[in-house]
Amino acid sequence: MTQDDALGMIKKALDAVTPGAGDDITMETDLAKDEVLDSLDLMNFLFELETLKGTKIPEITETFGDYRVTTLVDFLTKD
Repeated sequence: MTQDDALGMIKKALDAVTPGAGDDITMETDLAKDEVLDSLDLMNFLFELETLKGTKIPEITETFGDYRVTTLVDFLTKD
């Protein structure tokens, strides 16, 4: 998966949780600190992201707290 593919997957997961949320997302966006999603939406987003990927993302645990798009792209492109 390329970085562009991963970014597209992130935007699709965001839009599934909050329609339109993926429109202005860039690699520099922090989904939590930039208040793109609230805490409940973040959990739903991670579920959607793993569903789209078709597998669990091992780095995402119950203590996960790094919602920078660059970090998420790194997880998705790792293989």
